[in-house]
Formats: sequence, C-alpha cells, structure tokens
Amino acid sequence: MSSSVHNSFLFKISILSISLVLTVTTAVSTALPAMIATFKQYPSTQVEMLTTLPTISLLLTVLASSWIIKRLGARRTTLIGLIIALLAGLVPVFINDYVIVFISRLLLGVGVGLFNNLAYSLIMAVYEGEERQTMLGFQSAVGTVGNALASFVVGLLISSGWQVAFNVNWLFVIPLVLFGLFATKIDQFTNPVVTEKGDTAPIKAKETTNMAVVGYVLLIATFFAFYFGLLLKLAGFLVEQHLGTAAVAATQLSVMSLIGLLPSLLYGQIYKHLRRLTIPIGLIITGPGIGIIATAGTLTMTWIGIVISGFGLPIVMPAIFGKVAEVQPEGSSNLSSALMLVGINVAVFLSPQVLAVTTQIIGQTSNKATMLVSTVMLFVLGAIQLVMATTKKQPIKNRSEMKS
Repeated sequence: MSSSVHNSFLFKISILSISLVLTVTTAVSTALPAMIATFKQYPSTQVEMLTTLPTISLLLTVLASSWIIKRLGARRTTLIGLIIALLAGLVPVFINDYVIVFISRLLLGVGVGLFNNLAYSLIMAVYEGEERQTMLGFQSAVGTVGNALASFVVGLLISSGWQVAFNVNWLFVIPLVLFGLFATKIDQFTNPVVTEKGDTAPIKAKETTNMAVVGYVLLIATFFAFYFGLLLKLAGFLVEQHLGTAAVAATQLSVMSLIGLLPSLLYGQIYKHLRRLTIPIGLIITGPGIGIIATAGTLTMTWIGIVISGFGLPIVMPAIFGKVAEVQPEGSSNLSSALMLVGINVAVFLSPQVLAVTTQIIGQTSNKATMLVSTVMLFVLGAIQLVMATTKKQPIKNRSEMKS
C-alpha cells in the first residue's frame, strides 16, 4: 500500500465526501404538504411514501453491493451509484407526474445503495488502528454536516415550490467530482494481494462473516430500535407535557445533530483514551440523556437532555463500526458494512412496532413512557457492554467464521 497516497489530504477528503450525501434521500420530507396538494388524486399516505421509497430500494441494493463491488471494483461502483443518484434525484425538478417521481425515487435509493456501505468499508479497508478510528469519527462528522446542509438547502428552496426543493440533489456532484478525481487508486487498497510481478490486484475470494460481526449487528440494531424513540416521540412529548410545540422539537433535533459534530471530530482522541470502554460509555451517555428529557418539568431541562444525547450517537456509531473492522474475516469489509447498514435500516423501520410492544408490556403507552423505556434499554445495553469490555478477552479475528 502506498502510504503517500492513502495519507493524502485529497484522498481522505474524497473518501469522506461520500458521507456528505447519505441522508439527502430524506431531506425533501418538508416538501410533503405541497406535494400532497399537487397529487390530490392520490391518498396522502401514498404521497408520503415518496420520501421513504429510497430507503426500501437502498436496502435491497446494499444487500447486493458486495457482489457488485467484487465485479466492478469500489471506484466504478461508487461513481455509477453517484451518477444514478444525481440523475434520478433531479427528475422531480422537471417532471411532476406521480408515477415517474415514484420510479425516480426508487432509482435514487438504488444509486445511494451502491455506495452507502462504502462510506464505512473503504475506511475500514484502507486504514488501521488509531488512524481508522479518527477517520470513522470524521466520517460521522461529515455525515452530520451533510444532513444539516441538505436540510438548510431544502429550507432555502422550498419557498419556490416543492419541485425546486429537489435541486438539493445537486449535492451529489460534490462527491462525484472529488471521488472521480482523487480516488483513482482506491481499488488497490481494498483487499490487495501481491502478484508474481510484484504489483497488486484485488482479492476475488468470497466474503464471509462470523458470530462476532453478527453480535455487533444485533447490538447496533437494538440500539437504533430504542434510540429512534427519541426522534419519534419528542414532538408528541413536548406537546403532551405542555413544554413546547412540534416546531420546538424540530429545532431541538437539529441542534442535537449539530452538537454531534464535536464528539465526531474528537472521536480519534476519545477512542485513544477509552479504548474498549468506548461503546459502553457512549451507550451510557445516550440513555440518561433521553431519561432527562422524559422526566423534565421545564423546557430548559429538555435542552440539557438533548445536549447529552447529542454526544452519545457520534461515539456509539464509529465505535461499533470500528470493532467490526477488528473482528471481521479478512477481506470482508464490504459485507460487514452491508450487514451493519441492513441492521440499522431494519431497526429504524421496525422501531415504532418494537416501542409499541415494549410499552404495552408495562401498561403505559404515553410518549413519556416510551422514552423512559428507551432510556432503560439503552442503559441495559451499556451495562452489558461494560461487563463484556471489562471481563472478556478481546475476540480473536476470524474465529467462528461462517459463510455468508
């Protein structure tokens, strides 16, 4: 591996730029009222589906992305995905036919799905040790900036009409240019082997997984199933407790996302000091943050809880992905990232049902009760991880491997 290439500032920026557009698919959700008014002949639920459609096709493409990457290479797959996402994302700007918009949204998800897991797996494949942890922290920070930037752009454009708001998809040009120009040698870093001539070529062996990776997939899925309770219930809680409005909740969630920038940028240093305690401490921070909100009697206290919760997610995410990189079988970073993303997306999709079942068990279904359940479950996850981190030996890489 050429150290001068993978340590190049522009090379790192090109890899990180992918994360800038991972959340663009849902950025146009604020345009829904205007879209519902335009498509009056369709039920509002069908129109609302247009915002979630990319998630469905994205998930299916992520599952196939390892197979595609193995045949096309990481660079070609990323560029093809970005081009598909750019073109499909801009279709609604020019055409307001429901069926065509429906198809374009599905294609948008297909495009993003091609490079979604590469946002993580490229870092896991190219970098090692503390540098990998630092890059994963930067990846989280870029994702946060992308989310805020997309929301800001849509906010500026929406006043000119919902079709104009879809111009936010021009953001795909940024990683398309950066990755196209400065990641030309990315394939030689993804699972390289030395040939008889002394040069490198990507490994074509079948990617596999093991029980350690599966365990972390279950961990991150459980985390998101309950963490998402905050996003789902905050607005209803504020109204229910007469502490604020839905608009206040939207502001708080936006601020929480921006707060995550600090721990994301400092993640390398955080991991350097906490090491194996990074995951449990991240979980333990997030849980009480939601608990403070759920038990708050004033809006000020909810803000304190928001700040604390905002520090948790940017620590938990890169920490779990980093552990997966340590325990996964050799040459399986694409499959591991895909499994993690599937776990996250399925957990988010099922979160309302999971929360409904758990609150029914305790006989309380209020928004406050839901967030308290989330608090307890995240604390339990943190406690379990703390015990495992302090009592168990580090898992040995490639142990318990099983074919995917």
